[in-house]
Amino acid sequence: MILTPTNKVREEIREALVGGTGCGIQDGQDESNWPCGTCTLDLLERLGVEEGEHNDPVDRANEVWRAILQIRDKDLTTKEKSDER
Repeated sequence: MILTPTNKVREEIREALVGGTGCGIQDGQDESNWPCGTCTLDLLERLGVEEGEHNDPVDRANEVWRAILQIRDKDLTTKEKSDER
């Protein structure tokens, strides 16, 4: 993996999630270990994001998990404009 600024931040997020959950059973785009949804939602709850808490009709925990899935599955081979700085 090329360590661009964006990829560095992504790796820091991955490390924080794995460290905070103690789980790393799912694979990311680059075959790195990521936590499962159950462990991630548990961590989010411990951080104060309640699963099932709605803000007409948004479930914040699910919203964060879906964002994490997009980050985990991003194609790391494409170069971002922000990485060209």
